[in-house]
Amino acid sequence: MIGRLMRCWVAPAVLVFLVRSAAADPITLTGNVPADFGYTVTNGVPSSSTNSSVDIIQHSTYPVHIAQPAWMTGAGLVSGWNINNIAVAYNTQNDTLYVGVNTFGIAGNVDGNGTPGSPNPQLTAAGGSDPANFGGDKSMAVGIAPLSGGTFNASNPPTPTIVAGVPGDKSQVGPGLDGFNVANYSLKGGSFGLNHDLVTSFGSTIAAANVGATGGSNLAYDPSSAHPGFEFSIANFSKILGYDPLKGFVLSTQDGSINSIVTGKDYVPSTLVTFPQPQNLPEPTTWLAWLVMAGGAGWHYRRRRAAGRPCRQS
Repeated sequence: MIGRLMRCWVAPAVLVFLVRSAAADPITLTGNVPADFGYTVTNGVPSSSTNSSVDIIQHSTYPVHIAQPAWMTGAGLVSGWNINNIAVAYNTQNDTLYVGVNTFGIAGNVDGNGTPGSPNPQLTAAGGSDPANFGGDKSMAVGIAPLSGGTFNASNPPTPTIVAGVPGDKSQVGPGLDGFNVANYSLKGGSFGLNHDLVTSFGSTIAAANVGATGGSNLAYDPSSAHPGFEFSIANFSKILGYDPLKGFVLSTQDGSINSIVTGKDYVPSTLVTFPQPQNLPEPTTWLAWLVMAGGAGWHYRRRRAAGRPCRQS
């Protein structure tokens, strides 16, 4: 009888739990955005992610789509401000948002020489700079807004409520790596001339994000040749957003050096982020209750049937 109950009731319930767990595994950030988020890029075009909990925002297939000097282009150099795509994932079990900004080259490497912090002499001769550790006026910021009203209008997107990344205005930096911050959006404006300027609009740091703390929000790595992507996580995401992320939310991105002396800046407009719903399976307490009821039903059923009968008769 116990063996039959295991086959008929316990095993299916355990399978449901395992499927739910597998659908919500956290992402390990290594600084390689496509590998971490489960996709490949061919000629600037990303494939579908092997992780159903990942949404990919495609921006440009052209490595050089922002302004840069002829000497860089002639040397085959591509500024690390050129964004290819952005990968976004949300884990329901630990309430964490994962974001990977995948740039052509090393994120924030102004002159594209592969060594942030050691600029090409031609860059400095032109009055530019490429400070290490996202210093100076370097910036990379992601704005996030809940999907108000359940619909998304790209021509009139919602104003961000959260901004995360490294501010261009270093008076707004947070306690995370390279000054990473998760803050309330507070429009300061000016540097990009956009309606929802991000890189100078970091307000107060959001305490619930636990920026820089173990298990909190942070930039995964200072971008380098070994870790070229700009990847970060936001802890307690649904609480900070005040909204169920699985209903969809809006994300935009800006990067560049504020003064923009030698190269241009990049901007990914507000885009709707949505995920499949594999996580919306019963919580462990719910399936355990179902298991108990199923076990009781199985025991009662077994008593009324002859030995050796299967779990269910058609």
